[in-house]
Formats: sequence, structure tokens, C-alpha cells
Amino acid sequence: MINIDSLSFSFDHAHLVLDNVSCRIEPQHCLAILGNNGVGKSTLLKCINRIYHAQQGSITINDTDIDTLSKKELAKQIAYVPQNSLATHTMVFDAVLLGRKPYIQWDISKQDKNIVTDLLEKFALTAYASRYLNELSGGEMQKVVLARAMAQQPQFLLLDEPTNNLDPRNQHEILQYVQELAHKQQIGVAIVLHDLNLALRYCDRFLLMKNSTVYAYGSAEIITAAAINEVYGLQVEIIEHRDTKLIVPCDTKYNI
Repeated sequence: MINIDSLSFSFDHAHLVLDNVSCRIEPQHCLAILGNNGVGKSTLLKCINRIYHAQQGSITINDTDIDTLSKKELAKQIAYVPQNSLATHTMVFDAVLLGRKPYIQWDISKQDKNIVTDLLEKFALTAYASRYLNELSGGEMQKVVLARAMAQQPQFLLLDEPTNNLDPRNQHEILQYVQELAHKQQIGVAIVLHDLNLALRYCDRFLLMKNSTVYAYGSAEIITAAAINEVYGLQVEIIEHRDTKLIVPCDTKYNI
């Protein structure tokens, strides 16, 4: 389990981007990190992956402080997929192979190549192995990025807006695969999302952020019309459809 306890972070030591944030990323669960732009969602992922160093609080992986881990040790535990990643003039096979970097000692092993080959097959990317990334569609590119992350064989997967610029089918396909990874491979997943309905469909833990801190944290029970109004300033109705919550905006005029 990744435990985030009372985390605070600032770029300038004056304005807190994260203010006393606490939550957990648990194996076999998908945590949706939700909130308006600028509340610190992406910054939280970068602190967990030690791209940024928090000024206060702690982050532990299975009771081990992340600051005590080397970069290679951390990369074997956590795979992080940012909003924009991978150079475009790289072949698909090589891009996925980059995920094996924490394990490569002197040269690429047969095991490294086999892991990449298996992942390309699982993501239906075998036919694209020799193609360059700039020749792929958005959905294909996102599959490559996820395959590279899984090549790290991580215990935890951090995804920053993985459905951006994807059509509805690819959004569902990517998140369904991530959900299956969590459940079947016992991986703990944290996902920054803007689509609340996608979050409710594919995630089972939720962190609502407002003003750089935690507004609510827990199961789907915290996703209420009142909470959404408080966090997003959006009036909605929540209905049930096939045992799934659906969020429907109310017919309200907003000042533009």
C-alpha cells in the first residue's frame, strides 16, 4: 500500500499547491483523483513518484519511506504515466522496452525482449512493433504508454489523465484494461480524471480535492450531488442505472 500522510507542497514556499493531503493507494483498487484544474491533482502524482519533493508530510510504500529508495528501486515499485510522454521518433518496440530500464544491467536480456513481446500481444500492438510513435492514433499511443509502464512490472500505477484526446470507445477500452490490471494482477492504481462518470464506472476509491486539499476521500458514497456542487460549482442530479451511478448536469445557466 502507498500511504500519503499530511502531505504539503509548494513551488515558492508561499502558495501551497498541496495542503495537508492524506489518502491511500491500495492493491486491487483504482483511486480516482478528482477536482477542478489547478487543485494539485497532477502535483500529487508527481510527489508520489518523487518528481517533486514535498515540504511536509510523508509517503510510504509498504511502510518504507520513498526517500530511502533509489531511483531504480522506486521504478520497480511505481510506474508513472504523465499527460505527455514518449518521443515521437521512436519505434513502438523500443518505446515499450524503455520500461525495462530499471532491470537492465549491462545489456538487454532475452527476458526483457520476451516481456515486451508479450505486452505488445496483450495490448494488440504486435503489428505496430516496427512503426514510429508519430504514426499512431491517440488510442494506439496510449496503449503503448501503458505497455511501457507495465514493462516495469510495478506494484502501483499512476496515470495522469490517460483518457485525454481519446474517443469514447478508446476511453472505455483503456480504463477497462486498467481496472482489470488492478483486480487481476493486484496492482494499486491512482488515476487523475475529469470525467466523473468514467471515474464512477471504473474506480472504487475516490479523492475529491478542493482548494489544494482533501474535500472528501472514500468509496463511491462520497460522490453526491452536494459534494459535486461544492467541489466543481456544478449542479447535478445523480441517478442509478444498472447498479451504476450516473451524473447528469441540471438545466442551469452559468455565468460565462
